[in-house]
Amino acid sequence: MIREIAVPRNLELDTLANPNKVTGFVSPAEDYVQKRLHIAQRIVTDPTNTFYFEALDDQMKYFGIKKGSIIIVDKSIKYSSGMIIVCCVDDEWLTRKLCVKENGTFLCINDSMDACINITGKELAVFGAVTWTCLPHATKNVRASRL
Repeated sequence: MIREIAVPRNLELDTLANPNKVTGFVSPAEDYVQKRLHIAQRIVTDPTNTFYFEALDDQMKYFGIKKGSIIIVDKSIKYSSGMIIVCCVDDEWLTRKLCVKENGTFLCINDSMDACINITGKELAVFGAVTWTCLPHATKNVRASRL
């Protein structure tokens, strides 16, 4: 990811206040200069703790995660019930919605409890919380959705 770094000016070496403007006038085109948007600047808040995965199946299609989708996971976010997480249960890595209820803890593929895995009492290793997904399309357009 490319981030801009502000470098302090050395007054002995950099005698000009702005070396890009040495002609004495400002270009009228400068009003229209835009910095290029890098997608990671929009979807990544903590680059050190952000990881990317590809969905291998359609099990999470209810939440818009289809086969081939890129899943953006942030390890620094504190996960809670109702969030989509990447976790390991019984040596199997899963992307599921975490549901904590009074009768136990469940990993779900939709909002109904009929297709949930009851993990109450099992060891759950959570890798991180899903923050974004990028969905592939048959056309040239790619859509990103915020979870």
